[in-house]
Amino acid sequence: MKKVCLAWLMILLLVTLCGCNHGYINSYAATIMSTSCKGDEASMKFDSFQGSYHFKLQRESEKDNDLECEAELEKGTMNVYIGTEGEKELLFTIAGGESFEEDLVLQGKYAEADAFYIILESEGACSGGDFEFEID
Repeated sequence: MKKVCLAWLMILLLVTLCGCNHGYINSYAATIMSTSCKGDEASMKFDSFQGSYHFKLQRESEKDNDLECEAELEKGTMNVYIGTEGEKELLFTIAGGESFEEDLVLQGKYAEADAFYIILESEGACSGGDFEFEID
């Protein structure tokens, strides 16, 4: 009986843990990386980065439909996606030596969602990155 209860508990724990990330997995190698994610704000700075990293942003109000994006990258190429429910759409791509600053209006399912994800995926190795996102 104990084994059966323990097995059910392990299955429940596994389902709970697997259901939390909505299909977005952090998988990366980085040096001197700093991240922050507090409700409607997220940021990531790194010396070097290769892989994928995601943030979950929460809307504080239904009126918050602007996503402020700021990005700088010294070398490499980074794709930035927005996602919900395991799907993702490209927001922008930034290449080495470029900077990006824009207020994007959330539309469709992203304007209606209480929370969504920002996913950063590098194309190979990147260096000197600074990314900031805020819902307004």
